[in-house]
Amino acid sequence: MKLVKRLIQPTHILPLAIYRMVFGFLMAGSLVRFMLKGWVEACFLEPEFHFTYQYFDWIQPLDSSLGMYALVGLCAFFALCIGVGFIYRIASVSFFIMFTYLELIEQSWYLNHYYFVSIVAFLLCFVPANKNYSLDAKWIVSLRSSTVPFWSIFILKLQISIVYFFAGITKLKPDWLLEALPLKIWLQTKTDLPLIGSLFQYETTAYIFSYSGLIYDLLIPFLLWNKRTRPFAFIAVLIFHSMTALLFNIGMFPWIMIAGSLIFITTDEWSWALKKINVKLKITSVKKKIKIKNFGLFFFLVFFSLQVYLPIRHNFYSENVLWTERNYRFSWNVMLMEKSGHADFTIKDRSTGKQWKEYPKDHLTNIQEKQMSFQPDMIWQYAKFLKEKYQKLGCRNIEIFTDAYVTLNGRPSRQFLPKDLNLTSIERDKIYNFILREK
Repeated sequence: MKLVKRLIQPTHILPLAIYRMVFGFLMAGSLVRFMLKGWVEACFLEPEFHFTYQYFDWIQPLDSSLGMYALVGLCAFFALCIGVGFIYRIASVSFFIMFTYLELIEQSWYLNHYYFVSIVAFLLCFVPANKNYSLDAKWIVSLRSSTVPFWSIFILKLQISIVYFFAGITKLKPDWLLEALPLKIWLQTKTDLPLIGSLFQYETTAYIFSYSGLIYDLLIPFLLWNKRTRPFAFIAVLIFHSMTALLFNIGMFPWIMIAGSLIFITTDEWSWALKKINVKLKITSVKKKIKIKNFGLFFFLVFFSLQVYLPIRHNFYSENVLWTERNYRFSWNVMLMEKSGHADFTIKDRSTGKQWKEYPKDHLTNIQEKQMSFQPDMIWQYAKFLKEKYQKLGCRNIEIFTDAYVTLNGRPSRQFLPKDLNLTSIERDKIYNFILREK
């Protein structure tokens, strides 16, 4: 197969080494920022209980504040080790495990770029990104090599392309295409920005941004792959993500995607750019082919099949995924909705006939309450928490109901779940079947 032959061809390590450095340093800085912002307390330590991901209920934070800070600090250290290429194999595996553990502790803090970082960290566990331009290669002569198999760069390019492409596909929705939502809402809050702020009061600007974002996401991976269009594509990456960083509070995502575009730049292009600043790059050509085992091919085939399946699985249901959020996570639904809600809970003790109200603010942090109010599986989890709480107090025949209203993309608030639905009588996955229609 031509593809297999291409995958095992040796190619210069420079693009992979540069991406390793930028990714490692960026993640180290991001984790230090996480600690300095006080988010270790807010995410891991302050909550009375944690919203967990399905099948990962067993993942809980460490008991002590010192332990959580040490873990985040150690994760930052291993990210730095990835950047400098020191004990790379140990560092990449350790970073992947630690970062993913931290990510899975609290569902209300889910962000697309956290998920993306875990995926990239997982892929870096397999690629020989430390064979040159690293401390490992400097100190271990037998490790040193100027080439790596092409597949080690290809899988990173493919993963980044999947993110962009499906981020574009998910924008093919009526709100985005016909109403320029939610950008119409968000941009109107930015009219006070100098120079460009006055443009955001016009609906036309929101439509221009909506369609520009759609076209960008769908085309940019193909433009980055193509040698002729790559310089213009990289400029587009810089402009697009700099604008999103300026206008929207989406954390590290723009910088992570800018870093990702570096993997598409070839060694010849890096060599040309470095010569402009009087840095000469020694290129060593190696004709020896590198074998790739059938198991490796099968493994990555399964892995990337999963990466394609996850973003499309919500299409198996005839519903508005923005409203129900069934399979919404891990699908590259980026910046698609402005959503908020309000949910109160009623507890009924069938044994005594008593009933009373429970208000989420009494048990949840602000971000937990906000996210729970419009995400059905989190509403179910909170009801489960309340049930277990009162069972410990001796209430054995508990029923829990919610009065929940949600607004999506500026439309009027509507009832989200039936008021007579006993949340303790259904399984987590079944909650989606009871969501009331938005219209």
